[in-house]
Amino acid sequence: SYSLAARYPYATQPNGEMAMQFQVNYKIPKGSLLGGKYGTGIALNFSQVNDIVRTQVNDTTLVNTQGTLGYNSDFFKVSDDIFFRDFNLEIDKRMSRKWKAVVQYMNLYYDIATIEGHAGEEAVKANIGLVDITYKITNRNSLRLELQGLFTEQDDGDWAAALLEYTIAPTWFFTIADQYNYGNPDKDMQQHYYTVSVGYVKEASRIALTYGRQSEGVVCVGGVCRQVPASSGLSITLSTNF
Repeated sequence: SYSLAARYPYATQPNGEMAMQFQVNYKIPKGSLLGGKYGTGIALNFSQVNDIVRTQVNDTTLVNTQGTLGYNSDFFKVSDDIFFRDFNLEIDKRMSRKWKAVVQYMNLYYDIATIEGHAGEEAVKANIGLVDITYKITNRNSLRLELQGLFTEQDDGDWAAALLEYTIAPTWFFTIADQYNYGNPDKDMQQHYYTVSVGYVKEASRIALTYGRQSEGVVCVGGVCRQVPASSGLSITLSTNF
């Protein structure tokens, strides 16, 4: 996934939620004005998570009183309070045998007070844009460039990110990346977060060595999300499928 688009991942709320999602995919045919020689892919996605409506279990017990059932809630009784909303549009286009690109726009609403426990903090309203361009040098060698921007007046403010990746298929990849928090309201926190990675892929296994700086935020791995502090150092990641 793209780093800035994944900066505000949603974590399921164990106290109750109601969610919906839909996605529409369309392929503009090859040979048409917009499809060109190879066709053009369009994906439109919308998802939203709301709180649920809670009522007292009886006339004398407050909602979520410890040692009780907590609350009653009718199924599909949805609150007006929004935890998370994501609208995104993605267009992928192959221009030639050597060039292809992905363009994405995302509009995001993120209730940081509920999801991350930042009581009293204003919900994040962000616009995110990115361009992902791949150039195929030879059948085995390719170069990929990512340019991303995240624009918000809340939390840490605006971000920019860039990534350059060189791949030797099917085994090696080399990556250099930077995230720059240029819009942070705290001038001392307007910092760069550089990383350099090298990885090796063999069948269903992948190992990567990464050195650099990690910005503070929420990281989700395998469906488990956790808050991580800003850090610098060397990391080794190993993954495999059986």
